[in-house]
Amino acid sequence: MKRLLFIGIGVLCLVSLKAQKTYTPPPEKVFHVGATVGFNAAYPIVNSLTVNGESLENIQVTQKVGNLGSLFFRVNMDRFFIQPSITWSRYEGELQFNLPESLLPETALAESNTNKLNAELSMRKDALQVPVLIGYHIVREGPYALSLMAGPTFKYNYKVTYESTARETKQEFISESNPFGVNIGLGLAVRIWQLFFDFSYELGLNYTESDFRSKNPAYSMSDYDVRINMRNDVFSFSIGVMF
Repeated sequence: MKRLLFIGIGVLCLVSLKAQKTYTPPPEKVFHVGATVGFNAAYPIVNSLTVNGESLENIQVTQKVGNLGSLFFRVNMDRFFIQPSITWSRYEGELQFNLPESLLPETALAESNTNKLNAELSMRKDALQVPVLIGYHIVREGPYALSLMAGPTFKYNYKVTYESTARETKQEFISESNPFGVNIGLGLAVRIWQLFFDFSYELGLNYTESDFRSKNPAYSMSDYDVRINMRNDVFSFSIGVMF
């Protein structure tokens, strides 16, 4: 019985070795489609925040976790590929700063022990993006692949809101600045069969947000010229399927 067992194991090993030598993975499809969902973390870098031409001080930024979802289309060319996609993203964060005396109402000055008042803006941005990435497969063995990607991301911020907590009643402001922008994206993708994981980083370009209006018609922004010069760097992680 032992001899037969060893013979059987030997035959299985030989068959396995032969199968490994003769196995060739199926050719890569020319076209792929897929979808992803995931999370992002925006890192707003505020170069300046001015109200009526006066720069605010001690600006601090707090990051929050946002969401994303995308549909993409991939065209393979040997180890290279082109991957355009359409992505919905929501970015969130908070800005803390000091309001100088010249911008404070008399009631706030009377209640404050100093000539400055801490204020906070909660930021939320909903955007549609069209990344056009060029990728290269560093590893592509059977069902496994490791790829690098890079390319521009065209962005449309269709809703940008800031919520202020400086007043007793919260006020929500909407930016009506130019909503279009361009970012530079870098990514690393790991694929296992049809499942894959994406890690990406977007380098944002500088832009200025102004032309704010209040959602509350009783509160006017006409007396204030608010300008925020900033850029958004974004880290993202997503999981998806590809067919």
